[in-house]
Amino acid sequence: MAQHLGIDEAGRGPVLGPLVVCGCAMAEERIAELSALGVADSKTLAPAIRLRLAREIGRVADRIVLRILPPEDVDAATRRGGLNQAEAAAMIGIIREVGPALAYVDALTSRPERFGRALAAGLLPLTVRVIAENRADGKFPLVAAASIVAKVTRDAALEALREAHGEIGSGYPGDPRTVAFLRRCLAHGALPPFVRRSWRTLSRLAPELS
Repeated sequence: MAQHLGIDEAGRGPVLGPLVVCGCAMAEERIAELSALGVADSKTLAPAIRLRLAREIGRVADRIVLRILPPEDVDAATRRGGLNQAEAAAMIGIIREVGPALAYVDALTSRPERFGRALAAGLLPLTVRVIAENRADGKFPLVAAASIVAKVTRDAALEALREAHGEIGSGYPGDPRTVAFLRRCLAHGALPPFVRRSWRTLSRLAPELS
């Protein structure tokens, strides 16, 4: 049975915490099981439903592969010119590890076909058909499943940070609770290691850090 793979990420935009890239692999003949579970773009699902689905996906999938980029790696990638290259490298690593016949990928650019060709070229001499599309998590069950597991994994990381550090908000720059947390940290003269220092949020709050 030919194995297919879906890849998506969670946590590209936040100023706090890791970026998670996830691959979900299944035999082509069994992908309909994901649709039967009700998988969908993780952004459209309530947290409790995402958590339940992530457990079910883990039960039915042949493989779940994660690449977790900590804030320092995100910062390094951003300072080198952007996250796309680092995320593409993570995707290539997942594809190489799984070795599927076909990989569906949520494209990171407005030119998805070009992005897909670049991934395929990066896989050589391994030959894998790559289908890259924008909003792939709403089109392909395997990508939707990967988006759910990636989101649940990142949510768990944020919850662990809340337990250790108190209210940090969602981690997104537009969240007043997150901005308040960063202001408190700056007032005490120390930023914890899970803060992405390359984000403009920090340069606005503390220009001397940019």
